[in-house]
Amino acid sequence: MNTPTENKGCTCTSFAIEIGDTLVNSIQEKLDDVSPLSSECCIFRVPEQMRKINEEAYRPRMVSLGPFHYGKQRLAEMEEHKKRYLKSLLRRNPSIKLEAYVNTMRELENRARKCYAETISLSSDQFVEMMLLDGCFIIAYFFMCENPSLRSEFDPVFHAAWTDAGLYHDMVLLENQIPFFVLEYLFKLVNTTLNYKNSLVELSFSVFEEFLQKEDRVPNQNPNSSQVKHLLDLLRNYHLPSSERKKPKGDPMFNLPPTATELQEAGVKFKMITSNSWLDIRFNEGVLEIPNIKIEDATEVFLRNLLAFEQCYMKNSTLYFVDYLLFMDSLINTSKDVGLLRGCGIIDNLLGDDEEVAHLFNKLGKGVVMSENDNFYYLRLCQDVQEYYKNPLHRWRAKLVHDYFNTPWAIISFIAAVLLLLLTFIQTIYSVKSYIKGK
Repeated sequence: MNTPTENKGCTCTSFAIEIGDTLVNSIQEKLDDVSPLSSECCIFRVPEQMRKINEEAYRPRMVSLGPFHYGKQRLAEMEEHKKRYLKSLLRRNPSIKLEAYVNTMRELENRARKCYAETISLSSDQFVEMMLLDGCFIIAYFFMCENPSLRSEFDPVFHAAWTDAGLYHDMVLLENQIPFFVLEYLFKLVNTTLNYKNSLVELSFSVFEEFLQKEDRVPNQNPNSSQVKHLLDLLRNYHLPSSERKKPKGDPMFNLPPTATELQEAGVKFKMITSNSWLDIRFNEGVLEIPNIKIEDATEVFLRNLLAFEQCYMKNSTLYFVDYLLFMDSLINTSKDVGLLRGCGIIDNLLGDDEEVAHLFNKLGKGVVMSENDNFYYLRLCQDVQEYYKNPLHRWRAKLVHDYFNTPWAIISFIAAVLLLLLTFIQTIYSVKSYIKGK
């Protein structure tokens, strides 16, 4: 017969085991929900140190694309338009039934989930429906941009200027991406009857042409769509430099260059060049050649999200846009630097205020980790600029030109003075010769 104490001890032990089992099961369920790390991962939340500098640059204004902003009430209005666009695609292509679209998305679900840097809590049906509606919305919007005859007469998306700007803003946000392969599969389904001759990559470039500020340019090369992660990555590829970087001199240590004003005082000249990439900056014989960049309202959003993508994804490789913006930030400190670059045609200031442009470049680099020395794209360029800047001969020559040859009249006066001096010298020689001859 057990004593009360023994019974009590047995009860406590059993109770502890039950609690332990419950806790184990609870923890195990949480562990089961954690998705494994994948090489497919390419869509991230923006790091907090970057987000806090300008939260609005990473937040969708009109439409949620993908799971990170799914179901937010302030974006609910566009959900109806997504359904209308899917309905329109089904009506234009009756041979491809809704079941075909759904089945395609189901086959891609697991791969698509792996593209996100956190576990997506949506059920399978919710996730598939979201990918279908969001992907078809983008594809339909692209086709309607390219072919206005496909638009509905009463479609508000195309009848208000602010909606275009809002959609461009939302489609370049890092947190608002869906995998490019999802768009590719939907594009092929939709295009069976529309017979658009170009690829989805080319269609995307065409839609974003004005946003990319290069109306007459051809991208360096159309990337293989299987290597494109999402629309933001595609636009990044669009701007990658055409040339390999030069090898650094000796030790790969460097300092970023002085400001544009300081470089000009040291004799460096600035020249705007036409290039397929913003990033194609060169330095030749004292001339810093920089491609033109338009600074407008959408520029900060685009650049900030490119920076965030590179910070999250491009580890142990060259961070092209991070390096570009750090280099430009070193050139631009005040409105005077912006004015100098604007005067050379390097910056088109559509914001109106040079001080605002200077502030934009100064704050873009905050919270950003730059490439390692060996990977910094402008390493050799910085070395060459610094070498030229530190040469006292260049500074002396620049000061001479600035102080004495800064206007055409000053040059004419100098030439006249030299001619007068030369004539005086010749006259003196003849006078001396005449004197000697007379004696």
